Amino acid sequence: MPEPRGSAPTPAVAGVRQLRHRQLLDRLDYLRGLRRLAARMTQSELARALGLTQPSISSALKSAAKVADPRPGFSGASPYEIAQRHTAGELSRERMIDELSRWDHDEAETSDRSGTHVTGRARTRNFPGSTEDGGTGTQLELRRAVRDGLLDEDTCQLIMKRQRELGRRVEEERSDPARA
Repeated sequence: MPEPRGSAPTPAVAGVRQLRHRQLLDRLDYLRGLRRLAARMTQSELARALGLTQPSISSALKSAAKVADPRPGFSGASPYEIAQRHTAGELSRERMIDELSRWDHDEAETSDRSGTHVTGRARTRNFPGSTEDGGTGTQLELRRAVRDGLLDEDTCQLIMKRQRELGRRVEEERSDPARA
């Protein structure tokens, strides 16, 4: 029997959700790691070291080129990825809230019509959705995270409240540099 929308998932559903997001994140981490290794090894060397064929390494590196790196000081390349890392058990709730609250939503970040997440550095296919319903990229990703069961509505509202508070502080410091 399906769970009613908005209700807490059963332990079985929560466990499988955690495994699903762990799998998606493992793929991102694999591609990022492969890209780093490719900077100092040939594709043939990588293939031998990893027990793969050179054509499969070539294909994976094409995919890796589309994956954004996490921002410095953050656990992911997008708010959605940070929420995924929490769901997968990689981040505490407190750290996730801190990172999502500090996320600079002024940087260009959207998802195009194909569902490709676009950041200032690269595109990744792991963040479905679009910006057609308005709002900043961060707000849209937070809403998607709620819809996908990565965040509950209360946590999302807390994050947005902290973002507004941090934004006000930044604006106050900009308007009165002596206060900084």
